Amino acid sequence: MTPIPTPGAGAPARIPLLSTGVSGLDEILGGGFPAHSLYLIQGLAGSGKTTLACQIGFQHARKGKKVLILTLIAETHGKMLNHLSSFSFFDDSLVGERIVFLGAYPDLLKGGMRELLKFIAATLAEQRPDIMIIDGFRTVRDARPSDLALSEFMLSLNSLVSTMQCTTFLLSPTEGNVADSENTLVDGHIELSQYEQGLQLIREIKVYKLRGSKHLLGRHVFEVAEEGLVIYPRLEAVSSTSGAAPEVSRQRLGFGIAGWDQLTHGGVARGSTTALLGNPGVGKTLMGLHFMHEGLRRGENCLIVGFYESPLRLIEKAASVGIHLQPYYDSGALQVVWHPPLEVLVDGLAQRVLRNIEERKVSRLMVDGLDGLRDIILHAGRSRSFLAAFVNELRNRGVTTFFTQELPYFGRGQLHGDMSASMLFENIILLRYVDVNGINRRQIGVLKLRENSYDAANHILLIDDSGMSIEAAVGGAVVPPTPL
Repeated sequence: MTPIPTPGAGAPARIPLLSTGVSGLDEILGGGFPAHSLYLIQGLAGSGKTTLACQIGFQHARKGKKVLILTLIAETHGKMLNHLSSFSFFDDSLVGERIVFLGAYPDLLKGGMRELLKFIAATLAEQRPDIMIIDGFRTVRDARPSDLALSEFMLSLNSLVSTMQCTTFLLSPTEGNVADSENTLVDGHIELSQYEQGLQLIREIKVYKLRGSKHLLGRHVFEVAEEGLVIYPRLEAVSSTSGAAPEVSRQRLGFGIAGWDQLTHGGVARGSTTALLGNPGVGKTLMGLHFMHEGLRRGENCLIVGFYESPLRLIEKAASVGIHLQPYYDSGALQVVWHPPLEVLVDGLAQRVLRNIEERKVSRLMVDGLDGLRDIILHAGRSRSFLAAFVNELRNRGVTTFFTQELPYFGRGQLHGDMSASMLFENIILLRYVDVNGINRRQIGVLKLRENSYDAANHILLIDDSGMSIEAAVGGAVVPPTPL
């Protein structure tokens, strides 16, 4: 058996990767595009193909590389430049020297694919570009060549750009991974598309194939911003490839609530995830704010992600019960990421939160409104997998996290809610109202507390100007601690 060559022992050199400079794209591609290859970027009108390709081109032109843009469409170069000029990546000083625009449609019209290929070959020999973009490539298919002729053209073009060491992007206003020559005879195939739910529309990118690279599968969302395309790799895909395993800690973190740390025998485990479930107004957010304040008081950096109450309202709510967060907010030890649950890209939000945690070394996180987080997850059936990935990333970073979730109240003390994600939480705490002699009293109890024993009895919860406190067990019952 012939031994497999090892690097440095006759093995072929690894194909260099062309970094795109587009936020999030290199992560999806596994580091970038394998250089000197032929790629198809497709998507219907307005999907962002030209913007993406030109964004890559301008990034490399700024580094001294030469970029050739050939157009096979009727849009004038002046109009294209006018559209691109609204993006921050655009640099007019690069046009004409580092970025060259040429029209190739007359050659296609005059002599078909043979004449077009001759024009491309001559232009590559003259210009010696590092990157070539052919916009409007669907025009070649619209010229109605035979399947054999188109296949020969694609093979010749692929060989040509490889020989000339020119990474080439073909832009086509189509959708779908079909068995056409322009799809199958390229080294990579990427599609930009749109996903619609109700009145909301989001943009998505998908890599069908990328030879010589281990890319992330599935769809990923992006937005077109001032800097061009900003891509947010799907959190589940990123988390599944990380391979990281969270550490298990025996350290306990307290709440700063009179009686509660005793009830839970020290609090919750560092790095664990806790669900605070309860009726509207029962005190879920206040309990989370107590936990944040206790961490801030101990010199930790904390983060709150909210969907319903602005930072000012949260700080005022905390102050009304003697929790003074304003100094920590002013110093930056406490930060609040606030988004009403409207048209928010959930992967973008997750990326922002995780980056904040890493940059500031955040140790405590409160997500105030699990239902708000679920509301911005547009794709049906994705909620559980996204939450699993998000919780896993938080655990890997050693963040102790609280999720508040509102449960509606129905008669006879019955609580109904979506508990489908309960297996994601090491700890579950239930707050609810109970009728005591015709008066609604707050009651708190531990449903689950892993890695620790706890008092399993339900206790009366008090909230006054000095914060929260825990009274004796409901009915005076004495319940032995629940073992580990």
